Amino acid sequence: MSTAIPCDDFISISNSPSMGFGDEVGALKEFFKDIVSGFGNTETLGQSDKALQSLNKEFDECSVKGWDGYDALPITKSTYNEAKRLIESLPLTAFPIPEVVPEPSGEIGLEWYREERQVFVASVSGRNEIVYAGLLGVNKLHGTEYFGDSLPSVILENLKRLYKD
Repeated sequence: MSTAIPCDDFISISNSPSMGFGDEVGALKEFFKDIVSGFGNTETLGQSDKALQSLNKEFDECSVKGWDGYDALPITKSTYNEAKRLIESLPLTAFPIPEVVPEPSGEIGLEWYREERQVFVASVSGRNEIVYAGLLGVNKLHGTEYFGDSLPSVILENLKRLYKD
């Protein structure tokens, strides 16, 4: 017999929780995997694919020291994997896909730009944390959040603020 447990970190069908107890967890993961793979050609999942293709391109070009023609640090595989996990954890239909921005410090940024003074950036470095900054009109925000099994709610809250109109 299974026991129901509230799940607060289930933000999209393609980001089902990865932790649980009992034999049903594996079956549930396979069930969600089948559902998502059945929708692989839809427009919303295609948006995620576009962001992942952009990530792959940037990683290929920026995984060597000095990729910017100066002294930029290479993007590591762990940073790439964390950026991929971040992209995959975003709600597929709620926000536009971000621009993938390699940073000279070896980090990967995801940028959402609406217009002047309406921008939000979340950066990862392969250390299970998201460093974020935003400009929302006259409001400036920034912080660092632990990136464990699910996307920190503050990231979603700030994206909602950016696209509230």
